[in-house]
Amino acid sequence: MLLPLRSAILRALGLLVALQLFALMLTVAIDVGGRYLFSSPLPAGYEMIQVQMGALAFTTLPLLCATNEHLFLLDHLFRGWVQRIRLFIIHLLSAAGTGFLAWRIWVHAGKLGAMDESTPVLNLPYAPLGYLMSASAAIGALMLAALAVHCLVSNTGSKDER
Repeated sequence: MLLPLRSAILRALGLLVALQLFALMLTVAIDVGGRYLFSSPLPAGYEMIQVQMGALAFTTLPLLCATNEHLFLLDHLFRGWVQRIRLFIIHLLSAAGTGFLAWRIWVHAGKLGAMDESTPVLNLPYAPLGYLMSASAAIGALMLAALAVHCLVSNTGSKDER
Protein backbone atom coordinates (compact mmCIF):
# COMPACT_ATOMS: atom_id res chain seq x y z
CA MET A 1 0.00 0.00 0.00
CA LEU A 2 2.83 2.43 0.76
CA LEU A 3 4.74 1.62 -2.43
CA PRO A 4 2.14 3.16 -4.80
CA LEU A 5 1.92 6.23 -2.55
CA ARG A 6 5.73 6.52 -2.44
CA SER A 7 5.87 6.13 -6.22
CA ALA A 8 3.22 8.83 -6.74
CA ILE A 9 5.03 11.24 -4.39
CA LEU A 10 8.36 10.64 -6.13
CA ARG A 11 6.77 11.22 -9.54
CA ALA A 12 5.16 14.46 -8.32
CA LEU A 13 8.46 15.66 -6.85
CA GLY A 14 10.24 14.72 -10.07
CA LEU A 15 7.70 16.62 -12.14
CA LEU A 16 8.01 19.69 -9.91
CA VAL A 17 11.80 19.66 -10.20
CA ALA A 18 11.63 19.10 -13.97
CA LEU A 19 9.26 22.06 -14.39
CA GLN A 20 11.50 24.28 -12.26
CA LEU A 21 14.55 23.23 -14.25
CA PHE A 22 12.74 23.94 -17.52
CA ALA A 23 11.68 27.39 -16.27
CA LEU A 24 15.25 28.14 -15.23
CA MET A 25 16.59 26.94 -18.58
CA LEU A 26 14.06 29.09 -20.44
CA THR A 27 14.89 32.16 -18.34
CA VAL A 28 18.64 31.74 -18.95
CA ALA A 29 18.12 31.14 -22.68
CA ILE A 30 15.97 34.25 -23.06
CA ASP A 31 18.40 36.34 -20.99
CA VAL A 32 21.52 35.19 -22.84
CA GLY A 33 19.83 35.25 -26.26
CA GLY A 34 18.54 38.75 -25.66
CA ARG A 35 21.92 39.92 -24.40
CA TYR A 36 24.00 38.60 -27.32
CA LEU A 37 21.54 38.74 -30.22
CA PHE A 38 19.70 41.98 -29.44
CA SER A 39 21.98 43.70 -26.92
CA SER A 40 19.01 43.70 -24.57
CA PRO A 41 19.07 41.18 -21.74
CA LEU A 42 15.92 40.05 -19.98
CA PRO A 43 14.92 42.79 -17.54
CA ALA A 44 15.63 41.52 -14.00
CA GLY A 45 16.85 38.25 -15.53
CA TYR A 46 19.70 37.95 -13.04
CA GLU A 47 17.25 38.34 -10.17
CA MET A 48 14.84 35.75 -11.60
CA ILE A 49 17.69 33.29 -12.07
CA GLN A 50 18.84 33.76 -8.47
CA VAL A 51 15.37 33.07 -7.08
CA GLN A 52 14.86 30.07 -9.36
CA MET A 53 18.25 28.59 -8.42
CA GLY A 54 17.45 28.83 -4.72
CA ALA A 55 14.07 27.21 -5.18
CA LEU A 56 15.47 24.49 -7.45
CA ALA A 57 18.34 23.57 -5.15
CA PHE A 58 16.09 23.03 -2.16
CA THR A 59 13.09 21.42 -3.89
CA THR A 60 15.48 18.86 -5.35
CA LEU A 61 16.67 17.90 -1.85
CA PRO A 62 13.63 15.79 -0.83
CA LEU A 63 13.79 13.89 -4.11
CA LEU A 64 17.47 13.12 -3.64
CA CYS A 65 16.91 12.02 -0.05
CA ALA A 66 13.88 9.85 -0.89
CA THR A 67 15.70 8.01 -3.67
CA ASN A 68 18.92 7.71 -1.64
CA GLU A 69 20.91 9.21 -4.51
CA HIS A 70 23.45 11.15 -2.49
CA LEU A 71 27.08 10.15 -2.66
CA PHE A 72 28.53 7.60 -0.28
CA LEU A 73 32.21 6.87 -0.28
CA LEU A 74 33.68 3.48 0.56
CA ASP A 75 30.38 1.59 0.11
CA HIS A 76 32.20 -1.34 -1.41
CA LEU A 77 34.29 -1.89 1.74
CA PHE A 78 31.37 -2.70 4.05
CA ARG A 79 28.84 -5.55 4.01
CA GLY A 80 26.05 -6.93 6.17
CA TRP A 81 25.31 -5.50 9.60
CA VAL A 82 28.39 -3.23 9.52
CA GLN A 83 27.05 -1.57 6.37
CA ARG A 84 23.58 -1.19 7.93
CA ILE A 85 25.01 0.45 11.07
CA ARG A 86 27.26 2.68 8.97
CA LEU A 87 24.34 3.80 6.80
CA PHE A 88 22.17 4.31 9.90
CA ILE A 89 24.78 6.68 11.35
CA ILE A 90 25.24 8.51 8.04
CA HIS A 91 21.49 8.94 7.51
CA LEU A 92 20.91 9.97 11.12
CA LEU A 93 23.68 12.60 11.05
CA SER A 94 22.47 13.82 7.65
CA ALA A 95 18.90 14.08 8.97
CA ALA A 96 20.10 16.05 12.00
CA GLY A 97 22.17 18.43 9.87
CA THR A 98 19.39 18.94 7.33
CA GLY A 99 16.85 19.44 10.11
CA PHE A 100 19.08 22.05 11.72
CA LEU A 101 19.44 23.79 8.35
CA ALA A 102 15.64 23.76 7.89
CA TRP A 103 15.14 25.31 11.34
CA ARG A 104 17.73 28.08 10.77
CA ILE A 105 16.33 28.92 7.32
CA TRP A 106 12.82 29.11 8.83
CA VAL A 107 14.03 31.54 11.50
CA HIS A 108 15.84 33.64 8.90
CA ALA A 109 12.79 33.65 6.59
CA GLY A 110 10.75 34.98 9.53
CA LYS A 111 13.23 37.81 9.99
CA LEU A 112 13.15 38.58 6.27
CA GLY A 113 9.36 38.69 6.38
CA ALA A 114 9.32 40.91 9.47
CA MET A 115 11.70 43.37 7.79
CA ASP A 116 9.68 43.15 4.54
CA GLU A 117 12.83 42.30 2.57
CA SER A 118 12.41 41.86 -1.18
CA THR A 119 14.44 41.62 -4.34
CA PRO A 120 15.69 44.99 -5.62
CA VAL A 121 14.13 45.09 -9.09
CA LEU A 122 11.01 42.93 -9.08
CA ASN A 123 10.25 43.48 -5.37
CA LEU A 124 9.62 39.75 -4.84
CA PRO A 125 9.52 39.06 -1.11
CA TYR A 126 12.32 36.81 0.17
CA ALA A 127 10.29 35.26 3.00
CA PRO A 128 8.16 32.87 0.87
CA LEU A 129 11.31 31.58 -0.84
CA GLY A 130 12.90 31.07 2.57
CA TYR A 131 9.86 29.17 3.82
CA LEU A 132 9.88 27.00 0.68
CA MET A 133 13.57 26.23 1.20
CA SER A 134 12.97 25.45 4.87
CA ALA A 135 10.00 23.18 4.18
CA SER A 136 11.96 21.33 1.49
CA ALA A 137 14.89 20.83 3.85
CA ALA A 138 12.51 19.61 6.59
CA ILE A 139 10.95 17.08 4.22
CA GLY A 140 14.44 15.95 3.23
CA ALA A 141 15.37 15.56 6.91
CA LEU A 142 12.28 13.43 7.53
CA MET A 143 13.12 11.25 4.56
CA LEU A 144 16.69 10.83 5.79
CA ALA A 145 15.38 9.87 9.24
CA ALA A 146 13.10 7.30 7.61
CA LEU A 147 16.09 5.91 5.70
CA ALA A 148 18.00 5.65 8.98
CA VAL A 149 15.19 3.63 10.55
CA HIS A 150 14.95 1.52 7.40
CA CYS A 151 18.64 0.64 7.72
CA LEU A 152 18.01 -0.79 11.19
CA VAL A 153 14.87 -2.77 10.48
CA SER A 154 15.69 -4.13 7.03
CA ASN A 155 18.11 -6.86 6.06
CA THR A 156 19.52 -4.82 3.20
CA GLY A 157 22.55 -2.65 3.60
CA SER A 158 23.20 -0.77 0.40
CA LYS A 159 20.96 1.21 -1.91
CA ASP A 160 21.63 -1.33 -4.67
CA GLU A 161 19.99 -4.05 -2.62
CA ARG A 162 16.78 -2.08 -1.91
